[in-house]
Amino acid sequence: MSATQQGVGDDIEFPWNSEPSFNCFGCSPRNPIGLKLRMRRLPNGDYATETTFSEDYASYPGIVHGGIVNVLLDEVMGDTLALVHGMLAFTVTLRSKMLLPLVVGTPYLTSARISGRGNGVLLTEAEITGPGGELHVMATGTYQPIRSEQARRLMKLDDTAFGRVRHYFDHGTGES
Repeated sequence: MSATQQGVGDDIEFPWNSEPSFNCFGCSPRNPIGLKLRMRRLPNGDYATETTFSEDYASYPGIVHGGIVNVLLDEVMGDTLALVHGMLAFTVTLRSKMLLPLVVGTPYLTSARISGRGNGVLLTEAEITGPGGELHVMATGTYQPIRSEQARRLMKLDDTAFGRVRHYFDHGTGES
C-alpha cells in the first residue's frame, strides 16, 4: 500500500530549506546527489516519507545499500524532531534491525515518532514498510539538541547565516 493509499497528508515544507547554507543529503532539494525527501503527517500523528530508490543507491544488484537505509531512518527521525519541536539535533545513537531487504524500484513508507526524553536527549522510533504493509526495518534513535556554540563551531556559520537559523538551537528536551 503506498503512502497516498494510507491517507498521508500534504507535503510539509521544511522551513530550513530556504537557508542557502543548509545542503542536507536527506532533505535538501538543492543537493544534487541527495534523497530530496518530502515529509507528510500521517493520520496517527507520525511523520513519514515515501521513497523509491534507484540503482544509484544499490549495494548488491537490485538491493538498496544498508547504509543508505540507515541514512533514510536517521533523516526521518531527525526531521520529526525538527518539525515537532522546531529544533535541530545531532544523532547520538541509531539502531536498526533489518528484517527484509529493500529492493530498488519499490516504494517504501518510512514513518517516525518521538518516543521519549531523558538525560538531555530525545528518543525516536521509526519503521520502513513495503507496498503490501510488510515490515522491512525497525529503528530507534537518540538525539542531542544542538547548542549555539556547537552550531557556530562545527557548522562554520558566519554571523549572517547564524542569525537566520539561531532559533533552531539551544532547545532543551523538556525535562526539568
